[in-house]
Amino acid sequence: MAVVAGTAVGIALLLGSVIDFVLVGLIAAVVVFGGLGAALRLIPGSLPFVPTTRSILGLLTLAALAGLLYLYVYPVVANSTGAGLGPSPSGSSTSLTRQATVVYSLTGSGGASISSASPLPNDDAAPASVDQLPWEKTVQLTVNKKTPGLFTLVAIGLPSGDDAQLVCTITVDGVVIAHDESAGAYRSVFCNGTPQ
Repeated sequence: MAVVAGTAVGIALLLGSVIDFVLVGLIAAVVVFGGLGAALRLIPGSLPFVPTTRSILGLLTLAALAGLLYLYVYPVVANSTGAGLGPSPSGSSTSLTRQATVVYSLTGSGGASISSASPLPNDDAAPASVDQLPWEKTVQLTVNKKTPGLFTLVAIGLPSGDDAQLVCTITVDGVVIAHDESAGAYRSVFCNGTPQ
């Protein structure tokens, strides 16, 4: 554990002179949860609590990875492509925002536990779990035209048979920006994408 923490601190120090504890925490979470999840793959799944623990660790790893991507990778990529915030070079008063219809959806067998569906309006939330699929959430959001942000949907299937399916899709104004599929008793999906 000390090696993991030391590695995370070393990476943070290389990235800047001031330690970013959020970055260190997210990197440590990906390494620790991912490592524990990989180690649990060596233990037979027939033992009590092993399948559930695997699913929880996988979900935590995906959530930490989504946080890293959204908070640290996406802003760097958006700024390097010239898609920054601020007034347009021509100085025109053209609005940088637009209204978009965003649809988060899950299809497949049985139910699912939803750990993340974002962004959503402030007064809205996705359910923690859905007993029976399909599930769909349609929202109207204000999207910045230059930096529309990262849209994410993360879910794991509730216990089911080995042939169970889970599919996630995110559309913005009718265009699919993210899609992922998984099969099996311990299925999980991670959809993330940026509108064009």
